[in-house]
Parts: sequence; C-alpha cells; structure tokens
Amino acid sequence: MKRDAKKAGPKVVTANALDTGWVVFLKADGGWSRDIGEAAVADDAEAAAALNARGLEAAARNIVVEPYLVEVRDVDGGRVPVLLREIIRAAGGPTASTLHRIAEGAVV
Repeated sequence: MKRDAKKAGPKVVTANALDTGWVVFLKADGGWSRDIGEAAVADDAEAAAALNARGLEAAARNIVVEPYLVEVRDVDGGRVPVLLREIIRAAGGPTASTLHRIAEGAVV
C-alpha cells in the first residue's frame, strides 16, 4: 500500500516508462529521467497536484504507466525518497542490475 501522498513535504512524480519499463521521474521540462536528482520537486500541495496532473497526462498519452507522487527529502545534497520501496525504485528496482546485464548480453 502506498503512503498517503497528501502528507506535507516535498514530492516528486515517479512512474514506469511504457517503452522500456524503467523507473522514471518527471522533470520540470515535462520530460522523464531515470535520475531522481533531475526530478521536478513540489514543495506544497498545490504544486504537487499540478505535478501529479502532468504525470497523469503523460500516462494518458501512453508515455508512462502508473504515475504517482513520492515523498522525498534531501540527504547529503541529494534527493532521496522517504520510503524504502521508493529508495529501491529510485535505484532502478530490485532487478535493475540483472536487467542491465541482460541488456549488455552478459546474462542469457
């Protein structure tokens, strides 16, 4: 179950890219990045609602799947999700290293 995204605190929008399945984050320019550090950050409820709406628009255009808000915090100058599940997703997901090796032909 996802944590209540209406809670106060900075938020970013995450989803999965429809074409690759990679975990991605919505950027300020409307593009998507695998790097959470490039994500647009909403510091209040109104900005979070606007970011979420942009994510849902991208889903309607079949660019991403299941966009949603994630609470983040700054740690050592970098942006880190609050929840462990989202920390794992921000790192590429639990199978990211295996998928990367498959893509490079190292795993058959």
